[in-house]
Amino acid sequence: MLTIRKLKIDYQENPVGIAEIPQFQWEIASNRRNVIQKAYWLQIAFDAAFTDLVYDSGWISSGESAHCIPEEMKLQSAKRYYVHVRVEDAWEQGPWSEAAFFITALVEPDRWRAPFISAETEERDKEISKGTYVRGGFVLKKAVKEAIVLTTGLGLYQFFLNGKKVGEDEMTPGWTSYRRHLLYQTYDVTALVKTGYNAAGAMLAAGWYKGVMGLTKARNNYGDRTGFAMELILTYEDGSRVHIYTDENWKGCDSPIVFSEIYDGEIYDQSLEIPGWAEAEDPSGRWQNTVVVPFDTRVIRAQSGSRVKVMDRLPVKRLFTTPKGENVLDFGQNMTGRIQVRATGKSGDVIRLRCFEVLDSDGNVYTENLREARAEMKYIFAKDGTIIWQPRFTYMGFQYAQILEYPGEAKEEDFTAYTLHSNMERTGELTCSNPLLNQLHHNILWGLKGNFLDVPTDCPQRDERLGWTGDAQIFCRTACYLMNTYTFY
Repeated sequence: MLTIRKLKIDYQENPVGIAEIPQFQWEIASNRRNVIQKAYWLQIAFDAAFTDLVYDSGWISSGESAHCIPEEMKLQSAKRYYVHVRVEDAWEQGPWSEAAFFITALVEPDRWRAPFISAETEERDKEISKGTYVRGGFVLKKAVKEAIVLTTGLGLYQFFLNGKKVGEDEMTPGWTSYRRHLLYQTYDVTALVKTGYNAAGAMLAAGWYKGVMGLTKARNNYGDRTGFAMELILTYEDGSRVHIYTDENWKGCDSPIVFSEIYDGEIYDQSLEIPGWAEAEDPSGRWQNTVVVPFDTRVIRAQSGSRVKVMDRLPVKRLFTTPKGENVLDFGQNMTGRIQVRATGKSGDVIRLRCFEVLDSDGNVYTENLREARAEMKYIFAKDGTIIWQPRFTYMGFQYAQILEYPGEAKEEDFTAYTLHSNMERTGELTCSNPLLNQLHHNILWGLKGNFLDVPTDCPQRDERLGWTGDAQIFCRTACYLMNTYTFY
């Protein structure tokens, strides 16, 4: 039987954030040998039943099963499209494939219109790397059929709608040249909006944008004030549409993240938490007016693939004490990511960890190779209770973590490492009878994971972590064997 095993769109499965006509590709499966595609039939529709077609190719005589582009098709912004395909060989016509889908971002001639708003208003904010909240609200009076949101930030951001974090992406909007090229992310939030009052909000931090970055340790390399911009596009059941934007009516204040830097880590103060900050209609807190940050929105482009996500979860392999008396966690693998901590404490208690890569020759903590990077994470308790916490806007390169402060007795099960890198499909692997060769292949794979975090980097641990295409161009053939790197590169 002739079937379609995989249907991909721009080399991805069900991508979100398509801004132009995508290319389609598929894999053929058959119980016969020497099967060659003679023709294909591609359909694209607004519904999964394919009753509302927007493109119908009919049978096209072609052996092509990749880079198939329906150039005569017209896309609409912020819409979900369903796709399926069938093929024909010398013996039979196969059935329709399972439906895939893609969701569009802004499609020409539509342009980015949402302004950037910021809670950083004072001159002194230029020289510090605190976190902030921004929030706004809107009221829906009738049922929504589809809700697509477009979000981006100056600095790093996480977006929340009615109290829930939107999407699984981390370190958004990524590291670009910002003033010349800034990415935005697209999300389907239909399941998160509701009739009545809705709260939208974002947490912001300095990140690569205004934090300390580079060999000269300069600050404010791209700008001196974080900002957030959002366009929410709602399609009602009656077919009408409405656009909701960030504006000067949004409010802002400091978040519990009192410090966050790529090199140095993050500090979280529980006393600054605001319950319901992205959910309640009128939350407590020192909310103030936001300001609009001027920005040339013509450089903003959609991101459809290779977003950074949590990719692996690693438990502690051992918790031990060094000859110097240092308490150390060993996760058994050098990685790029962060650590989640569970602890029970009381007001004033502190959790403080420092991440590092290797032990010295005597088995003690060694951090000289980090140079000036502190690579620390710190949580300050404001009340009695048990918390589960991890940093939001930083990452470290590490295998070990020194426990500098911790309430009570630390146990292995209280710590979990999460790796971060750009989301790419695994496409190649190697296993053989030689354990050294297997280990070499393992190390190569984890070297890729450690240095493919949004951009190819030179290292993930010390005070460098810079975009670097020297190693990347030498490594690209290996990378393309191991992963589907199409959208990453």
